[in-house]
Amino acid sequence: MKEIHAALQAQYPNITINAVQLEDGHDLNSLWLAYGTEGVVSLVNSYERKAITTSLLKILSEEKIRFTGKAAEYYVMGYLPSDLGSMKVALQIIDHETGRKYRVKTDLFDFTSVQYQCQQLAEKQGLNFNLMEADLIQLADLLEQYRESLYEADSNPLTDKYSAKELTPKAREKAVEFLSNPRLIQNIDKLLEQSGIVAEETNRINLFIMASSYKMARTLHGMVQGTSGGGKSHLINAIADCIPQEDIRDWTRVSPRALYHYGEKDLIDKLIIIQDFDGLDMDAQYAFREIQSNKRLSNSTVVKDARGNMKAKEKTVNANFASLVATTHNEIYLDNASRSVMLGIDESLEQTQRIINHQNKKHAGLVNTDSEYEAKQLLRNCIRVLKKYTVLNPFADKINLPLDAKMLRRLNGQYQDFVSQITILHQYQRKTDDKGRLIATKEDIRMAIEIFFNAIILKIDELDASTRQFFELLKTYISNQPTGSKYKFTQREIRQHSNLAKTTVHKYIQLLQELEYIQVVDGTPNTGFKYIVSWWDSIEKLRERIKKDLNQQLDKL
Repeated sequence: MKEIHAALQAQYPNITINAVQLEDGHDLNSLWLAYGTEGVVSLVNSYERKAITTSLLKILSEEKIRFTGKAAEYYVMGYLPSDLGSMKVALQIIDHETGRKYRVKTDLFDFTSVQYQCQQLAEKQGLNFNLMEADLIQLADLLEQYRESLYEADSNPLTDKYSAKELTPKAREKAVEFLSNPRLIQNIDKLLEQSGIVAEETNRINLFIMASSYKMARTLHGMVQGTSGGGKSHLINAIADCIPQEDIRDWTRVSPRALYHYGEKDLIDKLIIIQDFDGLDMDAQYAFREIQSNKRLSNSTVVKDARGNMKAKEKTVNANFASLVATTHNEIYLDNASRSVMLGIDESLEQTQRIINHQNKKHAGLVNTDSEYEAKQLLRNCIRVLKKYTVLNPFADKINLPLDAKMLRRLNGQYQDFVSQITILHQYQRKTDDKGRLIATKEDIRMAIEIFFNAIILKIDELDASTRQFFELLKTYISNQPTGSKYKFTQREIRQHSNLAKTTVHKYIQLLQELEYIQVVDGTPNTGFKYIVSWWDSIEKLRERIKKDLNQQLDKL
């Protein structure tokens, strides 16, 4: 880049040529496709303004800036003050004529201080007062512009600065046309697959619907459960890539008091991604679940007033967000689990093979990355054109979830909110009543039950998703043995059959023992134990029963 810039400048010496540095992964063509002509022009103009400043200021490092004036050469040493009302700097001044160095500290925004320093240097060191005063006034202006550019770059990265320009008139028209298609949910699922999410059909569309609720009145929260390295974070990150990036808050860790110190509206209409929910301590989890339910956090503390007196002050953080979090824990604290829709990733060998095949194709250059980007961009723009609506569900009292589901009150609320979000996604195809409310249809109810079904089953099943997958694998293995259901097995042979780690198998065996699904029938701690399955439940029969009951209710609509 530098070589090309230098060659062009040498070829056209009478023309000022500036280089625009793009973010990694971007070229001019992709920026034009994403942001349109207006976005590219705005980007170039912003760099041109910055170039004018930096052509006079030489940014040697974050703590050293050089400015060449008429009276002397100036070095600004140290960081610029963060207080926008101050420009206190340490200056190293080198006289052009003598080369002598002088060091002073002054506030360039304080004209009296600037004049005093110039007068001292003029009287004692023989520098030109007028030229130095003009230099310092110009330096103050340049440093102010430079500091503002730093603030702008920090608060408005490329994805934020040009996100509004991604939705060009043509892109808006394409998004509305996509949302108006009767096969919207199926088409969204195809785009999710095109964006790089391999298999996980039910989970990916489920998570996308929940994530898309972040700007609506009734937001949804998803918790993905699975073993370490199973792909939980990869799945929620892939969904987050399909959401407008300016609205994402991606947290690896949350300190206990962090949520209390956000601005009043910093968490309004955001999608929060937590890579590892297990890393949050009890205080952080408490704050997170309270802000999930109540959409606000209040913190009463003691502060000093202007006169030095201690007084109570209340700070409120308002919030309206959806969230996707990942966890490896099998047993989730009920207060946390009840607020989220629980999902389990597919940890089967078949799914592992599909993921490996996709990874290999990507490394071999057989995956069309442009196609992936286009899919993500279309889904982002679809979210951007959605409007906030209140949904009227005339069938809300016609469908009842199974009474044996755990935490049924909250599960029913999540299901109704899920129906509402499906209706909102179809807002370009749905009618409104005289109060401006979107009216849900029978098709919305049917789609919601179909997609939400696994979440309902997980609330009924005593086992979590990962343990259930292990138990089903265990039952299949035992059923294929000569003695059938009476077969005695050891942890070692199950490890070899399932190809799972020792700690993982041990954890599942202990949990199944505690819940009385298996029991020890032989062995000692030294020689190892042998187990049998003591409770042969049938998750398939449970699923069939629940599905049949819900379908019968649907048929009566």
